[in-house]
Amino acid sequence: MNKKKHLITIFASFLMASTVLAACGGDQTTDKPEQTKQAETEGDKKETKEEVVTGTDVAKQVAAYTDMMSELAVAKEGQEVDWDTVQQKYEAGLQKGIADFNPEFDQAIQAALSAGKNGEMEPIIAVQLADKTTQSYFYQIQKVLQQEAADALRNKKQNEVNFAFEQIKFLAEKIFIPTAEKRDSYYELSGDSSLVENINSGLSAQEEAIAAGNVEDFQVFLQVTDKSIFRSYYLAVKSYAEKMEAGAKEGKEKQELSIMQAEAWGFYQAIKGSLGGGDEAAAAQLEKLLTLNTTDPATIKAAETNALFAKTISGKIKGYYEKAPKLLAEKNIAEAKGSAMEGNMFLKMLQGQMTEKLGEEKTQAAFAEAEAWYNAIADNKPEDAKVSGSAVISTVDSLL
Repeated sequence: MNKKKHLITIFASFLMASTVLAACGGDQTTDKPEQTKQAETEGDKKETKEEVVTGTDVAKQVAAYTDMMSELAVAKEGQEVDWDTVQQKYEAGLQKGIADFNPEFDQAIQAALSAGKNGEMEPIIAVQLADKTTQSYFYQIQKVLQQEAADALRNKKQNEVNFAFEQIKFLAEKIFIPTAEKRDSYYELSGDSSLVENINSGLSAQEEAIAAGNVEDFQVFLQVTDKSIFRSYYLAVKSYAEKMEAGAKEGKEKQELSIMQAEAWGFYQAIKGSLGGGDEAAAAQLEKLLTLNTTDPATIKAAETNALFAKTISGKIKGYYEKAPKLLAEKNIAEAKGSAMEGNMFLKMLQGQMTEKLGEEKTQAAFAEAEAWYNAIADNKPEDAKVSGSAVISTVDSLL
């Protein structure tokens, strides 16, 4: 199979899989010769990856996070947390990196740990705020590493490509996959619909692009990996909105609902910056709904959060559906393809809402048009892209 056909096949598998999210609910990358890489076992590859990543800031920060969570986890059993130990581990292994990258993340984590220690906040709520905000930081670091890998591949600096990409895979294994597994379980996602499968397939396709020295394909598949992780956070927020509404109807105590709200808020931190580019007002309203001291969790409704997400995500889709053809007109096919894939990965996020509101047949038709649109962009056929793109946007508009 040639590379272009392989690209289209993987793209189709992500976009055409059918899942009714709303209807469900239950809780090579080193410098070794090619022959050597092929001879390695999976266990050897894992060991090699650990060796490459050992000593990096990413590895140290993940270790600090793991140590923190080991201590914080006792709160879930009703035991007393050693907050001083947690604070020490945070300051020693994570704070500088987080504060330098995003001071707001550091402030949120520090405030949560302080409030948990002083009794100003229920320990489990403080735990969730610290946990999910740290995960949001790791997601943003992944995005930085992806760009570093792409730049190094473009400049033919193979060692730097491999080094950055091994750290991305390390973060996927330690941070993103465990979170995605929970969303797969809750929404009963499997096969091509599975977030875990999507993340792993995106990584595998990126690795193939690295082996081929193809930066264009790498950047296209980057969107598959990145937006599949993004989608896991979006679905996490969506699921907690559903759980809060159901919990309120069941008469659950506010503390239990607040724990869910804290988790939702933390996950939202990973994606809110990007969503603001789709609809700033809707993104701000989502932030307000998920903030503990501004909204009673018992008043949160799944339909409202879904509508707000539809506004923000549809805005992102429309932006990329405008951007890709413009890039094509400028003869920048490589970036046009990346933008096209990014737009369609955002479309993938609305698949559950589309299926629920429009039905299976119309949803599949929309994704078929999305695939045709991507192919038209990739093949430099602007008139074909215009027709398919209009059909997709018409469907997206019908959700609002």
